[in-house]
Amino acid sequence: MIFAIYGTDSYLCREKLKGLETSFIEKKDKGGLNVVRIFAENLNIDALTQEILTVPFLSEKKLIVVAGLFSENSAGRKKMRDQIHDFLKAKEKSIENNLLFFDVFDDPKKIPAKDTLFNFLKKQQYQWECNSPRGRELTDWIGKYCAKAQIKISPAALTELSAMVGNDLSQIVLELTKLKSYKQNEPILPADVKILVKAKFNDDVFQLTDALAGKNKTVALRLVSEQLLSGNQPLALLASISWQFKTLFKLKAELEDNPRATAAALAGKIGLHPYVAQKNLASARNFTLPQLIQIQNQLLAIEKQLKSGAKNPELLFDMLIIKNC
Repeated sequence: MIFAIYGTDSYLCREKLKGLETSFIEKKDKGGLNVVRIFAENLNIDALTQEILTVPFLSEKKLIVVAGLFSENSAGRKKMRDQIHDFLKAKEKSIENNLLFFDVFDDPKKIPAKDTLFNFLKKQQYQWECNSPRGRELTDWIGKYCAKAQIKISPAALTELSAMVGNDLSQIVLELTKLKSYKQNEPILPADVKILVKAKFNDDVFQLTDALAGKNKTVALRLVSEQLLSGNQPLALLASISWQFKTLFKLKAELEDNPRATAAALAGKIGLHPYVAQKNLASARNFTLPQLIQIQNQLLAIEKQLKSGAKNPELLFDMLIIKNC
């Protein structure tokens, strides 16, 4: 049997994967010896096909999880996907083991709608698209999560939480766990959220993007230095800046079509909280789309260097500012 889990929300995707793995172990593989995880960067087509066709060890079936196959669009990865597609088409009815494809995309535009293997997987009976909830969907999701986790929260506090954190479900769950511990059996109120929740839309990051938009190198360098000196981890700071510039890009793309659009209209159209749209609107107007694309590419380059063990993170951020101021 063939399964697929994909989408833009890592929390929902991973929760679905965890649920399927747990169910498989309980029903088919009590010893947990036949869950095989294969990552795309280490994938060998011959080894994969052999794994799929091999009889499981002391179990009725195997669960083979292939992760990250669609995260790269190189010629080699595309060829591999085509080979897997041809194999599955030929052997689909004779595959006894369970095969699950798992991919998380950081942008809906990266979902490979025209890929042959991806479209084959979308036609399977068991496939789940897990995207980040927005607007009313987000508050509904938080409400259901709180009910399941027996967390008491007022409607106003729920709205405050979604405004501060956005639709990052992993952070929302962490903040709710912290709030539940703080309040114990008492209802969580808006004041509790304001005191305990660290806003995702941090004022320093707003000021940093404003400084870059205004070519104010001195302020931008100071803000980065203060963030790092205060103990903010370089990758966490980078994630905040990257999120901010993705937001600016979305706003700017909409402004290209409708320069007079209001913050409220833009917020509803691209799924932002109105406060965030209003806060970013002026900066978005001060950048061009090519500039925003260039900065996002620079941020990706910084991410690779930080993950490769760069010894002077502040220098990387400083160079970003100097290049764009």
